[in-house]
Amino acid sequence: MSVISPANSQTLLQKDDTMRYRPMGKTGLSVSALSFGCMRLSEDQELNTNLIAQAIDYGINYFETTRHYIKGTCQHKTAPGLHGHTDKIIVSGKEGMGPDKTAYSFRKEIERQLDILGLSHFKFFQVGWFSWAKIPHLLKRGGVLDAIRRAKDEGLIQYIGFTGHDKPENFIKCIETGLFDSITVPYNLINRSYEPVIARAGELGIGVVAMCPVAGGVLSCESDKLKEALQMDVPTTEMALKFVLSNPNVSTACSGMNTFEQLEQNVETVKNFDPAGSTEFETMCEGLDRLRRELGDKFCTACKYCMPCPQGVNIPKHLAAYRKWKVFGLDEHTKQVLAKIPDENSYEVCDECGACIEKCPNDLDIPSMLKELGQLVNS
Repeated sequence: MSVISPANSQTLLQKDDTMRYRPMGKTGLSVSALSFGCMRLSEDQELNTNLIAQAIDYGINYFETTRHYIKGTCQHKTAPGLHGHTDKIIVSGKEGMGPDKTAYSFRKEIERQLDILGLSHFKFFQVGWFSWAKIPHLLKRGGVLDAIRRAKDEGLIQYIGFTGHDKPENFIKCIETGLFDSITVPYNLINRSYEPVIARAGELGIGVVAMCPVAGGVLSCESDKLKEALQMDVPTTEMALKFVLSNPNVSTACSGMNTFEQLEQNVETVKNFDPAGSTEFETMCEGLDRLRRELGDKFCTACKYCMPCPQGVNIPKHLAAYRKWKVFGLDEHTKQVLAKIPDENSYEVCDECGACIEKCPNDLDIPSMLKELGQLVNS
């Protein structure tokens, strides 16, 4: 008896000479270890088109999009570069939801995004900006889940994922519902808060897309502290990508690239990096944990009890920069952050009145910390 293949079951692009591939959870799909986040595409459409086409030529087969990025132009900027390759790659779409979202409106958005991208179907579609609190809106009769199930039955969607910034414990509850095939979360050297979620996803066979692997560009600044902790004498951006891919439960590292230099560097890193398994990942984590311990038990927890400052200093913003500086040695990034704080909210207006010390539950000597930041700026 002949067996008829299910719709939309084309073999995905795979170029083993230039790219490495990983299982996308238990979907049976092999996804490129490096994926392309399309939210940072440029105003130069010719560059965008050629860049995406080159990424495909290197073997990248996952492109993350939504209509809402880049002031509503993301998918329009992405589509020309995909031309002629859409049946062999994964182009994920994404739409948010709330209490007023209906099955009809969600379905119309799926169709709209397919039309913009020139696709017959989404291999992955994501519920965007999701959280545990939105589960009732997802499940209600005539709501988003009804639209998703019908779209899957009709072949418009194959797999469903979600992305957002909820608490890790809440995201674990979300993936344990069994409703999702993938999750997209920020994950990098300086933000490991979703590591428990990624580990649980691995246990459940759920694909993990790690976004912001270089922390939105923060890790483009060199850090000797990070190099020493991870025992890698390579550029920080390369080290950041290697860290994310050393986690065996990450399916793909999704990088927002908008230059050929970024693309080529990332492809070269992925092609030449073969993680030795969980042992190498554990060693990297131990190094990062040592860095955090060096700061001790006293650090800003962003409770904001110190505010308002009588002089107008934006204390939480300064102390967030202070912690990254002290833990990770990101000197240049810290200077960049401080330079963007308005003069009237800068450390420079601190008169050491001590009001913040009295209000801080962690007993931090905040004026002294602000002085240290001033010394960094002037160094």
